Amino acid sequence: MNKQTLFKIIVDTISICFLILFPHFVPLPFYSYAVVCFLFILVFLKREGSKLSDIGLKPKGIRLGTIIAGICTGLFWIAFMQWLYIPFIMHFFKSYVKSYTEYDFIRNHLSNLLITIAASWVIAGFYEEIVFRGFIQTIIQRWMKERKYSFWVSGIATSVLFGLYHIQQGVFGVIPAMLGGLYWTAMLKYFRGNLWYVIISHAVYDTAALIMIYSGVFGK
Repeated sequence: MNKQTLFKIIVDTISICFLILFPHFVPLPFYSYAVVCFLFILVFLKREGSKLSDIGLKPKGIRLGTIIAGICTGLFWIAFMQWLYIPFIMHFFKSYVKSYTEYDFIRNHLSNLLITIAASWVIAGFYEEIVFRGFIQTIIQRWMKERKYSFWVSGIATSVLFGLYHIQQGVFGVIPAMLGGLYWTAMLKYFRGNLWYVIISHAVYDTAALIMIYSGVFGK
């Protein structure tokens, strides 16, 4: 490995750490950290001569089929979580599971629910997928120089980072985030790198989860 390649990996690693740590340790109000991080990605890509389309945000990637597939896969994942994952956890690890209170502020508050859903489409759907499945996974895959299993190795690594990114939700928040990361990585592979499918799926999943939390049925 020459010095130029090593320097590039170091810069890439620092960039990944910044995107993961900045939102947790810099107290910017109401998701405004996303603006800073998104601008960081734009500057990073521009310096490399790349564009958002190079990390999966294809200019003509949204069609009716994209929307339908995104909605269906998002609903499938919330069904999996509600009827398989959560019952499994509650059955075998109930004594270790803490009450999930992060979104208690939306319970029985319609205005809070609507604002949070809007934010989830921008932050969880659009922003997080650009950062993780788009930017970080592309960088890690590039380190392996497009070897046979580079997509899946980078996808697994990114999913682990995505889980740890949700550390504030505790271990039983980290695990489903990792599983969700693997699920959306598989989608990205199936839909040939078109990030729009994953963005819509993630946003629909979060929307359904928020509505269920609001209604008091999530995890019931």
